Amino acid sequence: MEMIKREGKEKTKTEIRDQRTYLTVCLNGGTSIRLDRSKGHLATEWWLNDMYMSIPLALPINSNPGLAAKPKVFQNQQESAVFLARFLMQLLDYQEKLDRKELEVERVKSRDGKSMQPLCMAQHYQILRIYRKPGETVDEQIILDRATSGDHIIVAHYNQFYSVPVRASDRDRITEAEMVQQLLKIMETPADPRTPPVGVLTAAKRPVWARARQELLKNERNRHNLELLERCLCIVCIDEDVLPVTFNEPYNKTDRWLNDRDYANVLHHCLHGGGSRHHGANRWFDKTFHVILGKDGMWGMTYEHSAGEAPAIFNAFETLTDNVDAMPPPDKLVPSHLPSPEKLEWRLSEQSLNDIREAMTTFDSMVEDLDLCILWFQDYSKEFVKSCNISPDAYIQLALQLTYFRLHGCLVATYESAGIRRFAQGRVDVIRAASPESLEWVKAMCQGDPDSSFNDLQEEGTKRVQFTIYSKQRIKELFDLAVQRQAKEIADNINGLGLDNHLMGLRYVAKEMGENIPELFNDESFNIIHHFALSTSQVTTKNDAIVGYGPVVPDGYGCAYNLRKNGFIFSCSAFHSDGRTNARKFAQTLELSLRDMADMLKSSQSR
Repeated sequence: MEMIKREGKEKTKTEIRDQRTYLTVCLNGGTSIRLDRSKGHLATEWWLNDMYMSIPLALPINSNPGLAAKPKVFQNQQESAVFLARFLMQLLDYQEKLDRKELEVERVKSRDGKSMQPLCMAQHYQILRIYRKPGETVDEQIILDRATSGDHIIVAHYNQFYSVPVRASDRDRITEAEMVQQLLKIMETPADPRTPPVGVLTAAKRPVWARARQELLKNERNRHNLELLERCLCIVCIDEDVLPVTFNEPYNKTDRWLNDRDYANVLHHCLHGGGSRHHGANRWFDKTFHVILGKDGMWGMTYEHSAGEAPAIFNAFETLTDNVDAMPPPDKLVPSHLPSPEKLEWRLSEQSLNDIREAMTTFDSMVEDLDLCILWFQDYSKEFVKSCNISPDAYIQLALQLTYFRLHGCLVATYESAGIRRFAQGRVDVIRAASPESLEWVKAMCQGDPDSSFNDLQEEGTKRVQFTIYSKQRIKELFDLAVQRQAKEIADNINGLGLDNHLMGLRYVAKEMGENIPELFNDESFNIIHHFALSTSQVTTKNDAIVGYGPVVPDGYGCAYNLRKNGFIFSCSAFHSDGRTNARKFAQTLELSLRDMADMLKSSQSR
């Protein structure tokens, strides 16, 4: 870190000198700090703290995303054990590939479009080696040493945890047949009503869980259990019963999953397991990689988000699943003589029992508050959007702006994650879609719209008179301007020219240098633009999958979208307790917005 003193005073600002190597931050009074980032992305540590480690909210719903994949069909329990064992053997293959640093480097087109640029692969190499340890003021991200971790898995069944070694010092990995028999031993163990639902503690607010963890650590047996949970390769959740179908009403009659469960119900299952009444304690939410297999064939996952972004984690999950699906039926199982999996027995004080009871109550309230609706839009796909020479992501972001405006009569700060893996250790910056250009366009689209909170209707006695301000041609012109602005926002952010990470860097540097926090960060407008009432993300999967998460503010919406060749899948979320937001209304209005936008484009093409 090189200090540079300047004469005179300058306004607080961030200034990019060399995007690949240095960032120069100017503080109050003209003090400038030059940060060398040649050894890694300078903002990553600060960003992790800002985005995850310092946030006291519970992980499920608020942070950890969920993915529901195509359900499986098993004729018996052994078939399900074989599928799960094969997936875990594939995961071990993947872990060994990571150990050898053999992942193919992913590449994208450079900004000039003339060459392919490599992306940082650090996230991929970390996802099976990270544990998020709770703290009373700030969490800690622990990078585990492969010499002492990752050689066992934890299987959760009926809220009970079992440790299954997958490697041993005197031999190589266990075989597929041995894995199947270990899993069957667990699956065949009946539920014990005396089993304490210790896993629910990981669903508590982070300071609460941190204090409860300290209480557990007072006992040697509990310390052993926690070490096994923290150092395992992954968590395998085997869920016996299913969530009730009435958890969510389906969006329409076609929104049905296997065994008559609707899409939103299955996403609830992946996000939080239905709370303590169902599978919420059959998890250990601090661990990155959770695979979930339900008795009805439900197959999905959840993951601890500080470890990495969806492309790294979901792609691995889907690739391994596809590999298993392509395998032939197994040969007859050969009996094994491995000892039974280790059952994690807890020694709980009265304080720990109270902690569990309180965690169950707050977790269940949070689960009941979550409002989910899935929209599978199939009128057209991203190919139609591309045929109009429009970025599909920019198109969807403008559809979301139009939807929010129709519901609430204004635009709000909108978060869309922008991958910045073009830079070493880069994670994401924020693409903002609530621009002046998008506002002008949505106002034009909503003229005379009876379903919008904003319209150009005027009462004249008992007769309503509509005043048309914008022609169809003008609306299309405004749309083109909004698309251009949004495309620029996307390009700027993924190329490191976003605003949020640089402002964050300015704030952290000022703090570390003992400077006064610049006035900008105390201004009310700064708080407004960081209240993300619309939190969105494009999560593109290899196969049709339901992906989602909760809102990031109490009065907000969450919206993950998956752009498919057969349409768009949207996961819309809100909180019932807000009273003003409604996931179903958002999905219905979004459907209308997408149809109106297509009509607008087709109308302009016909002229």
